[in-house]
Amino acid sequence: MPWRVAAPLLLSTVLLTGCGADAKPAAAPPAVSAGPVAVTNCGTPVTIAAPPMRVVTMNQAATEIMLALGLQDRMIGTAYLDDAILPAYADAYAKIPVLAKEYPTKEKLLEAEPDFVYASYNSAFGDEGVGDRADWQKLGVGTYISPAGCPAQTRQAKLAIGDVFTEIRELAAIFGVSDRGEKLIADHEGRIATAAGTARNVKVMWWDGGSDAPSVGACCGAPNMIMSAAGVTNAFADLTGSWGDTSWETVTDRNPEVIVLVDASRDPAAQKKTFLAGHRTLKDLPAVKQQWYVVIPFSSTTAGVRNVLGVEALAQGIAALPSGAPS
Repeated sequence: MPWRVAAPLLLSTVLLTGCGADAKPAAAPPAVSAGPVAVTNCGTPVTIAAPPMRVVTMNQAATEIMLALGLQDRMIGTAYLDDAILPAYADAYAKIPVLAKEYPTKEKLLEAEPDFVYASYNSAFGDEGVGDRADWQKLGVGTYISPAGCPAQTRQAKLAIGDVFTEIRELAAIFGVSDRGEKLIADHEGRIATAAGTARNVKVMWWDGGSDAPSVGACCGAPNMIMSAAGVTNAFADLTGSWGDTSWETVTDRNPEVIVLVDASRDPAAQKKTFLAGHRTLKDLPAVKQQWYVVIPFSSTTAGVRNVLGVEALAQGIAALPSGAPS
């Protein structure tokens, strides 16, 4: 089993065309050499002698970042989606083996013989995942976790869009396609600036779920990052962490002007609307009476190429509210 680092791989510097979150993956390009890359990822030093050739991605965001960078020809396996793959990447994704519905076993991953494993969450390398990163690195297999998914002790205190761009930039460098990464980042920066220019600064509650104790976007995770990038105010920015539990009495007191309804298979947006409309107190909130809602998929709250779609959906949803809505 070839657990040594592969010989230098030839990759292209040709730019990825149309690099937005809904762009087509790049075609296979002419070849140039790429040298070693060293990064510190979640407190772990990672040195890649040559661009990986046999990559397994775990979690949706990691898979879609690879596809957005046009690196589907380097992917020998994927695992653990939260949502359907973005349509622009569906054809490329369909050619990549799915190793498991959730995380594969360590044995299953060993069978695939990867030289690099990339995950969005630290849980991928936990007891329920494929095992400790250090064990894989001893086998000569590089590993990378999204900075937003690092263990708490090495995670940034407050997630920002720039952190997502850092991840894209580091992955592009590892695979020798830095020009593609910069093109993708520039596209997302432009789209976010355009979206923010259309948004009104209203007070927003980002509601993930929970009927007894609602879980809302707090100070420091992806929901707050998206709200901040869109130029709106997080009604629960005083809560610590990425998500925080609050009470319906507090929601009533804060009276958010717009409510983001996270749409997830475990708790669909339509179910949330029914709950709010039937609640004896909440049904009288202006945002509920007037249905000043913006529906955003849960997959948009994982750091990755979908965040720009979340910013756009939030800004456009607020801009589209009818006459009489908050301004």
